[in-house]
Amino acid sequence: MKQFVPDSTVFVWDEKKDYKPNIRKEIYDGYKGNRSKDPAPHENNEVIKSILLSMGINSIFPSQLEADDIVAYICREHEGEKVIISVDRDFLQLVCKDCMLYDPIRKKYFDLRSFEKETGYKNVEQWFTAKCLTGDKSDNVPGIPRFGKASVKKYFQDPSFMLDEPQREIFKRNVDIFCLDKYEQLPDESEYYKTQLKVEVDPCYKTFLNYCKEYSFNRILDRKEDWHNLFFMKSLYNKLNDIAS
Repeated sequence: MKQFVPDSTVFVWDEKKDYKPNIRKEIYDGYKGNRSKDPAPHENNEVIKSILLSMGINSIFPSQLEADDIVAYICREHEGEKVIISVDRDFLQLVCKDCMLYDPIRKKYFDLRSFEKETGYKNVEQWFTAKCLTGDKSDNVPGIPRFGKASVKKYFQDPSFMLDEPQREIFKRNVDIFCLDKYEQLPDESEYYKTQLKVEVDPCYKTFLNYCKEYSFNRILDRKEDWHNLFFMKSLYNKLNDIAS
């Protein structure tokens, strides 16, 4: 956050408060069928949401889709520069002139200038095409059988290279699954995001510090002034601006 100093921040979840079936499962029943059902990693979700609220950060949830689709909606429907902070490479398809991806684990930036260097693909379209050809093991979505790096390279370099009918069907299915434009087909879903994004959250520094003490976030407590300036002073400054205007 200190690197980017955003005007606003949102946190997106895959959790569905108003549950509806994931429409990608209708396209391919095995979609994300390899994911763990262990609830343990989610035991502290409510605490995390409360801490975020104390920092003035809104949490946004999907209804029929996923967190990725919320990010796509924000990036494509809202003006201004956007930074996606995530290790999920699926967000590479959203990289454009006013949107970049930052991987906080590998400390890598993906924008239009660095895209080819960091991904090995000339542009976003080529990267997405390769993904649809080869599938995604993490999502349990298979690609075209025996279609590896060599076949992908040939696909891009040889103008005469053609997919046969079964291969085209797999490619089209994967495009339908991976493309983050589903919200455009679901007006209720778009409205669901829009309504949540309108909610303004006021930060509370005292509550934030109490959480830090309760959960022994000592690294934050040691630099609490930095966190105060980053999240809480900005909120006060914005309020004073609103009053003045």
